[in-house]
Amino acid sequence: MTEFIDQGTGEVHDGDDVEFARNEFVIKADQLRNSNPTNPVEMEFFIREANSLLEQLPPVLLEINKRRYKAERAYSARKNLQMAFYGREGYAVTFARAQAEIDAQSELEAWHGTKAEYHYAEDTERALRTKIYSMLNINKAVTAQYNSYGGGQR
Repeated sequence: MTEFIDQGTGEVHDGDDVEFARNEFVIKADQLRNSNPTNPVEMEFFIREANSLLEQLPPVLLEINKRRYKAERAYSARKNLQMAFYGREGYAVTFARAQAEIDAQSELEAWHGTKAEYHYAEDTERALRTKIYSMLNINKAVTAQYNSYGGGQR
């Protein structure tokens, strides 16, 4: 089981605490995206940390996706309810649709916010995977070069 330690409080959270996991993911992902390992030890540390972070990602993505679809349903329900209201009042369909869009603006913004959060997590996942593969290739090249010179033995 994965455990997270809140660096601010020292509190230990289990891997099922999705809200905490999401916040930790964002903090750690930003740190890893901006790190530039310069030696094999730092590369190894980066690879381990990034892989560990990627293993924790599926429940975070699932939670974001659930909120995303819930927000989409809320927007759709609000817009359709408002269209029905204006339709019953006898307004033209074009006006009813436009007014319903305006009335449902806050739900639309919430939906778009969760979509952006999901896409951020996906893009971060891709960036970390790319960086991991790059580090693995560099590490392999350094090892091959080191071994081609007799492994440092004289």
